[in-house]
Formats: sequence, structure tokens, C-alpha cells
Amino acid sequence: MKRSTLAFASIAAIALAMPLAAQAGPGKGHRGHAGHLMQMDANADGNITRAEAEASLAARFAEIDANSDGFVTQDEMKAHHEAKRAEMKENWEAKKAERAAEGKPAREGKPRGEKDPAKAAEWQAKKAEKSAEHWAAMDKDGDGRLSAAEFTAEHIKFFDKMDADGDGTITKAELDAAKAKKKERRGEWRDKKKAGAGE
Repeated sequence: MKRSTLAFASIAAIALAMPLAAQAGPGKGHRGHAGHLMQMDANADGNITRAEAEASLAARFAEIDANSDGFVTQDEMKAHHEAKRAEMKENWEAKKAERAAEGKPAREGKPRGEKDPAKAAEWQAKKAEKSAEHWAAMDKDGDGRLSAAEFTAEHIKFFDKMDADGDGTITKAELDAAKAKKKERRGEWRDKKKAGAGE
């Protein structure tokens, strides 16, 4: 696969998720996928229907499709990703300024240890490979761009996975179950990481 394809595809999955995080507003971009999913609940009834999910995906596609030609290219994906990152950073800075004005202490991120350059490079390579595979999975006809149908077909899969009873609606109970399962997997991953580090 060409290097350019890998480079652009490496940000594909992130770019697709960014719009909802940015829409959350200052200080709300880190509340997890559950909060982002609930923004799809157009009629605020506590449930997400397939029609609401498809409408949300259509809006996201249109936002990424900068020239409105009905297709999303890798260049558009990259530009959208960078714009959303800048917007989220601006929102975060605004929230910090707001807290400072209120006399509240700044929220600092968790300290991180120095990264092993070799491991970091390996992780980036794996990430790029998986993202390239993700792009290829979406681009069914291999023309290097995504149609609205290709985009929706790939990203509606999350809905089908969460709609446990297959009735076309994600209920709060199904959403809570998905959150619990994700939390459990995260705990297992952390335990595995600690065991690998010999803690």
C-alpha cells in the first residue's frame, strides 16, 4: 500500500469520531462515547433509532465532504481531522480560562513516563496498518474516496452491534450494557498491561 494512503488512513477512524466530541462543547469532549451517542437522540426520548443514527452519519459525512461533491477523500478526512483537533483545543483552552476566572485550580493531565522510541514507532506502525485496513474496508470499490453509501454502511455497524435485540432501536438499557462491557474490557486490558510490566 502506498505511503500516502497509510498516512491519511491512519487518521481516518479518529476523524470520523471527532465531530461528536467537538459538538459537546468546552470541557465536554472527554465524557466517552456514551455521551456522544446520546447526541444522536434527536427527539430526546432516551432511545436512539436507526433512522436517527443514519441521519447523524449523513450530517457527519456532509461536514467532512468539504467540496460537497458527494464523496469524501483522504485529503478531506485529514483536513477535517485537523480542524476538529484545533476546535477541541480551543474549547479546552476556553474551559481552562473559565476555571481560572472562577478561581478554580487547573486540571492537569496524568503524568506520563518517557516513551520508548522503538515501542512508539512500532505502535504507530500498527495503528497506521489498522487504519489503512479500516479505510480499505470502507472504500468498497477501491477508488480512493468514500461515497455516502460506503461511509454509512461501514459506520452503521456500531448501531447493529449495540442493538442487542435487533428491533431497530438502541435503548438506555442496551447502551448501559455496552458501557459496562467496555468498562470490563478496559479493566482486563489494564490488568494485562500491569502483569506485563511485572507490577
